[in-house]
Amino acid sequence: MNQPRIEEWAGRAFATLLASCALFSIILALFSLLAPQQLDYEEGNILNAGLRIAQGLTPYPDPHGWPIVLNPYGPVPYLATAGLIKLFGLGFTAPRVLTVLAALAISAILTILLRHWGHSWPVGIGFGAMFLCTPVAVHWLPVLRVDMMGLALALAGLSVVALAPKWWSLAVLLFVAALFVKWSLLAAPAACALHLIAKRQWKQLGQMAVVGIVLALAGFLAMQAWSTGHFAFHIFGTHPDPFGPFDYVAAVARLLRAQAFLAVLALIAFVRDVRRDGSSLSSFYLLTSLFGAATIGKSGSNTNHLLELTAALCLSGGLGWGVVAGWLRAKHKAALSALALAGVTAASLASFTFRLPSKPSDGCEQAYAFLRAQGDRVLAENVGALLLAGKPVLLSNPFVFTQLVAYKGWSDAPLRDRLRAQQFDAVLLATPLKLYMLNERWPPGVLKQIEMSYHPAARFSCYEAGVAFLPNQTPSAAPGGRADSSAEQGWAKKPVGGR
Repeated sequence: MNQPRIEEWAGRAFATLLASCALFSIILALFSLLAPQQLDYEEGNILNAGLRIAQGLTPYPDPHGWPIVLNPYGPVPYLATAGLIKLFGLGFTAPRVLTVLAALAISAILTILLRHWGHSWPVGIGFGAMFLCTPVAVHWLPVLRVDMMGLALALAGLSVVALAPKWWSLAVLLFVAALFVKWSLLAAPAACALHLIAKRQWKQLGQMAVVGIVLALAGFLAMQAWSTGHFAFHIFGTHPDPFGPFDYVAAVARLLRAQAFLAVLALIAFVRDVRRDGSSLSSFYLLTSLFGAATIGKSGSNTNHLLELTAALCLSGGLGWGVVAGWLRAKHKAALSALALAGVTAASLASFTFRLPSKPSDGCEQAYAFLRAQGDRVLAENVGALLLAGKPVLLSNPFVFTQLVAYKGWSDAPLRDRLRAQQFDAVLLATPLKLYMLNERWPPGVLKQIEMSYHPAARFSCYEAGVAFLPNQTPSAAPGGRADSSAEQGWAKKPVGGR
């Protein structure tokens, strides 16, 4: 069999295996997104913001008012969630589908870019599908978060610059839309700016910058008007939590170790570009996404902050494979090329993390039954549980509230006063009081006041809803949980409703 034939069959096998892996990831995500309970802390906060919009309210009210509402993301995902609530009712499934669709769009854009930059369709499909097989993407696929949506918009803008630079105004619109999903998604527009600077295309750079600033300013002013002046604080003032540079370095190092084969291929592409003229858009994007991942160093950040870097690695890794394949082709090493591509396939599949679909938990059903049996004044960090139980959200995003208290001088006295006066019919926490880390989800004074004014009344095996508290003046258990009259002796008991 001649060399082109071997490469063709190897590429088809690569594309088939990686596309099958991606399809399996999507199937697993589809099972998980049907789960009625909250799967991630931020899901409830996003759903609550969408519900507020559906009810004719702004998601960015006065942060010092009551109830306390804190929404740190842009309006695009909140508006999309509101539209889905109006169409399908209050629930997590429909908004989660947007995450899956955005992930599919990311994979498709990577494939198109790789094809545009010289790859065959099979190899482009393989490296594009590889994104959906990475552990980071697999974990966040079925979760209602803003990152996939924002990344899809940013990559769409990048692809317009690469494929149809005359349509630069569309690219700018997509970049601005991405920023109004999550304002830290600057890697793609920054890469395009560096690319234009390297090419000395000053006119296009100036045009894009002016239009981008005008669109962003118009959107900002519109949001300020909608929120009666509070939008700026919600977006820029809700991140006082400390930054740990070593946490950032450690997180990126873990990603590069887990995807070592992609990192090596991306490095090959980067070195090849530097040896040429150093102006490759993909290389600039790899660098800017590496810096953009620095947000994972913020307290409370998770691996969703590595999604863009993962996509950039898939893109540059695919280009790096083109360098390797071209060198082997020049050496007439068709069999070795097929073997090397088989190694890339095996490494990618080996890094795939099998994540069992989330199923409805009996413990969550009991927790929601408990909430429904209480009055409307409930304090909980599981905002999704409140929404699904039909309760108003009196404090959204307690993590952000705690950071504002700890690092920006906010007072938690109004919340402590309400707890002291036992104005809440119940308090629902994720874990027993003694397991909370300092300034993690609740200020220490708030936890102390809960301990003084409330008693643990029921336990549940449910994410973010493990312990229910009732006011000390009514020490009785509600339906769905088990009574616990001793705050000191009850912490060691196994959660009720677990399997």
